[in-house]
Amino acid sequence: MKKKQFIGGILSLIVPGLGQIYRGESNKGAAILAAAIIIGNLNIIILPLIAIAKPGLPAGSSEVALWAYWIPRIVHDVVSFWSIIFWIWAIADAFSLPKKT
Repeated sequence: MKKKQFIGGILSLIVPGLGQIYRGESNKGAAILAAAIIIGNLNIIILPLIAIAKPGLPAGSSEVALWAYWIPRIVHDVVSFWSIIFWIWAIADAFSLPKKT
């Protein structure tokens, strides 16, 4: 059975790592899937911290309150950006894997 590149890319678009598993790289696909789950859970953990950091800080806020306000937001944005880059890489990797029969 020939495993087509396009199908591998589409599967990784749906679930990161699934295209690698389909193309015959089970260990690589499992590692990508595990990494995607970890990155997703980091975002889920960080989101409540953003909700706790009161969005409307008064002008005369203490430095501690300011850091409590900005750090969770910055970390969430960075993690979100790299998760998108990671997902795009997983799709491109699944598409570019050599054919295995």
